[in-house]
Amino acid sequence: MLKLKRNILKTGDYILILTVLCLIAFLFSRFYFSKSGARQVNITGNSFQGSFPGDENRVIDVEGPLGVTRVIIEDGEVWVEESPCREKICIKMGKIKRAGEQIVCVPNRVIVEIEGEREAVDGITR
Repeated sequence: MLKLKRNILKTGDYILILTVLCLIAFLFSRFYFSKSGARQVNITGNSFQGSFPGDENRVIDVEGPLGVTRVIIEDGEVWVEESPCREKICIKMGKIKRAGEQIVCVPNRVIVEIEGEREAVDGITR
């Protein structure tokens, strides 16, 4: 006659499963709910160089060789609203908000960069 085992998992198996679940929860909370440190927005232009807090809303006009490039800092995001360059690639780059990201307007020689503590990322960018 064939006997069926009712309890296949032992106490050690439950401890191992619980440990793995706690590790997964910790890593998930670390990567997806972490906030980076205080961020600074550094803007460099033809004859302009400034550093601004990333959490204060403001509009900065940067003079370049072609004219004025308007940079907006709002709700922790930074973007170029207006630029006199022909292709408008700096405007098309959209909003940036993480440390290490940059917006560059090569024709007007304006660089916008976010500095601060970098967030940990895995193999897939968010």
